[in-house]
Amino acid sequence: MNRGTGSRGRGFKALSALACGLALCGAIAASPAAAKDIGKGKPNVAGRLDRGFSRDGKLLLSFPPENAGGVGVKYALPFQFNAGKLSMAPSPGGKTVVAGSTQLVRVLRNGSLDRRFGTRGTVKVPRPPGMTFVLADAAVDSQGRILLAGTARPQPTSSTPDPLISAAAVIRFDADGNLDRGFGREGIAVTDFGIKPPTVPTGQYLGSSVGLESIAVDSQGRPVLTGAAVIRASFCRSSETVTNGFVARLTSAGAPDPGFGEGGLRTISDLASFGEANVLRANGLLTVGVKRSGCEYRSPGAPVLLTEFGPEGNLRPSFGLAGFRSVNFNSAPAIAVTPAGKILLLGGKHGKAQLVVRLTRSGGLDAGFGRTGRIRVFSPKQVSFTAIGVDGRERILLAGQAKKPLRGKHSGGLSRSSFVVSRLKAKGSFDRSFGRRGSVRTGFGGPSSAAATQLYVDARGRITAGGDVVTGLLGTGGGFALARYLGGR
Repeated sequence: MNRGTGSRGRGFKALSALACGLALCGAIAASPAAAKDIGKGKPNVAGRLDRGFSRDGKLLLSFPPENAGGVGVKYALPFQFNAGKLSMAPSPGGKTVVAGSTQLVRVLRNGSLDRRFGTRGTVKVPRPPGMTFVLADAAVDSQGRILLAGTARPQPTSSTPDPLISAAAVIRFDADGNLDRGFGREGIAVTDFGIKPPTVPTGQYLGSSVGLESIAVDSQGRPVLTGAAVIRASFCRSSETVTNGFVARLTSAGAPDPGFGEGGLRTISDLASFGEANVLRANGLLTVGVKRSGCEYRSPGAPVLLTEFGPEGNLRPSFGLAGFRSVNFNSAPAIAVTPAGKILLLGGKHGKAQLVVRLTRSGGLDAGFGRTGRIRVFSPKQVSFTAIGVDGRERILLAGQAKKPLRGKHSGGLSRSSFVVSRLKAKGSFDRSFGRRGSVRTGFGGPSSAAATQLYVDARGRITAGGDVVTGLLGTGGGFALARYLGGR
């Protein structure tokens, strides 16, 4: 556990978008001026690193290198068998959980490892018997129990050189880090939800091909999952890979919930997959789905649909058009829900701009955001955002990375990156009281590279950003970086 030094801020410009149907026109808003201290004699602390967290506001966690346990599949799939993803989730008591496919770590509110959790703050993640486990997402319920969702596949052998068989897997730990023996089979639930094996160029495959992308936990402690199943596999040559997106719910004991959809599963055949966005709202479930288009599962320009399901697993007809809302993104956007129930969407970067959209509870564009519910965030070429969040005052947080090219004749065109976090006001303009001109950058010392991929805001308005880091300061060469910022007033 090592900490580096150094953080700095840099501002960007915002573009208020004008809509022509679903197409975007625009007019550039004024570039925000430098942030000033506010209040009578009181310094502005918004955007400063919180020194009550790990002494300097930053923390590095070492994670071992991971692999998926064998050769990969040759088919185009809506989920990945590649291990190495790390996921962060807030836990009761101001704690933070960081999970990988093989290791689970819990951090206290002050940034130190929770020594009462597992072995001095760390728990080894078990594999389902005879299978490998690849993490997709993590969540923590109101009781502090930790749930890991991912994809389980049989250990590859010489007789299955191209193993397509896979199943949804959820592992639950109690608040102390022990496997919850009352969940699934001794703490691990593995299921294919009764989905039939896919067809392949040589006929029918040996078993189902099912994978998860996200998890949330509802108010009754039931895991709600999103993912996809392969219906027809191909090599992306003469025919297309066909996949169906699905939403599923397990009981609190880890079995498919018969009160949701059809035996715990609701499949949408027009969607290639539901993305990683999976947000519970007013006892409903918001998801982002990508429609099928071409041979690639997520081909450029594939239409994206936002959907909402009720607690029984049916689409809510009052949302969008019969439960669907088309959004103008090329790939599944990041999603967040405001305290007022409005929906925030962050798209990927195109050129120098990224699109942020705010929708009303029913899925319509929110005219109180920007001018027509959309803004474009312009930033330097080296800066991009991948995560979105919101605080109790409806202010919007964006997190991502800022790259800096290495100089010198031996640099080889390489670059290093640092966290970047920006804050927008509720109406869409940059919040100049946050950091410098609405943004702050954070490095982690030494020759490190870090990218913020996740964030959350706690009850006191403090912002925790997390993401992958590569650094020689960690014995494994890399892991997960955390930074906590003060929200100010």
